[in-house]
Amino acid sequence: MATESDIEAVIVKRLRALADADGWERANPYTARYLAAHARAAGGLAALVSDAGFLIAADPEILAAALGTGLDRGLPDLARLYLRCAHLMRGLPSSERAAVLALTAAEQREPIELTPSAAAPWWPRWARSPVTPFHRVLEGHTGSVRCVSTAVLDTGPVAITGGEDRTVRVWDLTVGATIRVFEGHTATVRSVATTMLEGRLSVVTASDDGTIRVWDLADGRLVRVFQGEGRWVGAVAVGVVEGRSLMVSGGSDRTVRVWDLADGIVLRELQGHTRSVRALAITELEGRAAVLSGGADGMVRVWDLADGTLLQELQGHTGWVLGVAGGLVDGRPTAVSTGDDHTVRVWDLTCSAPPKILNAHTGWARSVALVPNSRLAVTVGADRTARVWNLVEGTEQQVLTGHLIGVHGVETTIVDDWTVAVTVGGDGTVRIWDLSDTAPRANDVTIHTDRVLSVATAVLDERPVAVSGATDHTVRVWDLARGTPTAVLHGHTGWVGRVETTVVDNRAIAVSAGAHGEVRVWDLASGRQTMYLQGHDSSVLDVDAVVLGELPLALSAGNDATVRVWDLRDGRQLHVLRGHSGGLRTVSGAMLSGRPIAVSGGTDCTVRIWDLADGRQSRVLDGHTAWVREVAVVPGRPTAVSASDDGTVRIWDLIDGSEQDVLTGHVGPVLTVNAAVVNGRPIAISAGEDDTVRVWDLDRGRHLRIPLSGCYDTAIHGTVLVAATHLGVCALDLMEVRP
Repeated sequence: MATESDIEAVIVKRLRALADADGWERANPYTARYLAAHARAAGGLAALVSDAGFLIAADPEILAAALGTGLDRGLPDLARLYLRCAHLMRGLPSSERAAVLALTAAEQREPIELTPSAAAPWWPRWARSPVTPFHRVLEGHTGSVRCVSTAVLDTGPVAITGGEDRTVRVWDLTVGATIRVFEGHTATVRSVATTMLEGRLSVVTASDDGTIRVWDLADGRLVRVFQGEGRWVGAVAVGVVEGRSLMVSGGSDRTVRVWDLADGIVLRELQGHTRSVRALAITELEGRAAVLSGGADGMVRVWDLADGTLLQELQGHTGWVLGVAGGLVDGRPTAVSTGDDHTVRVWDLTCSAPPKILNAHTGWARSVALVPNSRLAVTVGADRTARVWNLVEGTEQQVLTGHLIGVHGVETTIVDDWTVAVTVGGDGTVRIWDLSDTAPRANDVTIHTDRVLSVATAVLDERPVAVSGATDHTVRVWDLARGTPTAVLHGHTGWVGRVETTVVDNRAIAVSAGAHGEVRVWDLASGRQTMYLQGHDSSVLDVDAVVLGELPLALSAGNDATVRVWDLRDGRQLHVLRGHSGGLRTVSGAMLSGRPIAVSGGTDCTVRIWDLADGRQSRVLDGHTAWVREVAVVPGRPTAVSASDDGTVRIWDLIDGSEQDVLTGHVGPVLTVNAAVVNGRPIAISAGEDDTVRVWDLDRGRHLRIPLSGCYDTAIHGTVLVAATHLGVCALDLMEVRP
């Protein structure tokens, strides 16, 4: 008698025969949607997803669900590559899904046999970015995700997350799906923990609404609500002492409270912190349960959970302590703490030796989790990274990049014999990382080692090049045809936020700007710095390099609320333009009716036009309701485009100052906009926090949507679009704007 698996195998064979006859690109809708589910039931999913043609034809949401979190050792690498980007494919036609997969393969340097179809509106030319360990992106929260915990149900391992959308979500870590949502908190959920309560696995959550809630993890029931004593509760941890389920909480009132979870009674209050309590953990010390607490007073305190005795005070952080964790490392009781001083500190709890200090993150180090049965810990921070550390050697093993905004929480667990980290961040995502390979990786000196914030193009020795600037303090030059690196320009002492190019005396130059008020000018042929333009007394957030009339100029926009105009022949400062009531975010230069002008935008939500002949402000353009991030002038036209945190791109007539159109489509802030004329058609290229780049046809009123995560800047040369992203630099061919 045929089994269910046998029947499913027959269905798979028939559907594949039809697809082989018709071709995957013409596969019928049923095959595209359900073949993966049938193959999984038949035990033949791995063979099916080895075929790139099927991956492109399949419905991405259903296929991703069938593949789960990708932690099945029988899956081919191609399937895991697909899972890296499946969330970006939703709603796209197959030709564009193929482009997304091809771009992901280029970023990870994995070979793939894909070619663009005639219908493809864009296709990756090359990408240069660090290879990252496999991770799966889970989406569901509608705001920043602030906390995470893990547990094991009868059905398998789960993660529990909470965030700014006031919900708590339970995720099946095997299939990568939300299985339950807890609603009830009226403000951000800051902390989550799991414990056994009266024989049932329970979730404890703490919120800015001042309450602590206990939920039954299996059926989702709200078991009880505790009212905290402060305005908000920022941290909870749970443990068991002599058979009693205990909870510790901390928040704005500077007190650590110990509760009996069964009856809701406060057993004791632990006093000592002089500012708010930000982090809590329960560990074991000399056979007794101990509480680790971290506060805004910079202290880590160790308490006996049973009687409340203060055991140790660990002093060393120079700012807030944001995360604590405890456990055995090489058999020794150890505490690990993270703080807004960017450091990770490793404390041996058996002695009074000073901590091992790991100069870890380039921003706040927000949370830490120990990897079970190992020497490893994972920390996360405001620099958008998760980092894996060997706590005994004090060495950084890996940097996990992928989150688009700061990472708030981390937990580690085991899924199908794989050690994983689960991270949550301000980008609203939950990410599952494979930690099975934590061997240190050598830095690739041929690429940027951190976020790329800006990109421009130029022609050097009759060959087009891309020029990029990044938070790794470097400016790099790339061959635009193949993406090979040709030069690295060193000199900046901080992040490089913007770079632009022009030609002065028949030589291609780049002007770069960034932290510490630095504006530097480079000869691209020799790679030498030719000028250092000093004047700004704070960060320079934008720069333009342009020849107006016959005068080569650099225009720089700074956080000091000024636009400065520089003569690129000798480095003289010609004008200081003041008028914005806040920091300047952007500036662009152009000719208007025979006179040189600058167009600027800033935190006062305005766009302003300046006459560069006399340095006076000529117009103020109102319309945006939030920061203006970027302005650009359409070449050869009296038209400017502006991008704003209000989610719009606006088109302005520079002659009369009128607003000509408002381009909507982005969801959330628009971070950058560029303008060009391609094949006689004026276009604008914008990128936003919604993980999309949009190419707008300004005459026809339509746009192309390209899914591209973490894009900070774009440039265009002919029909090649170059993008600066949180991962690196990539170049895309735009088929849709070709003649």
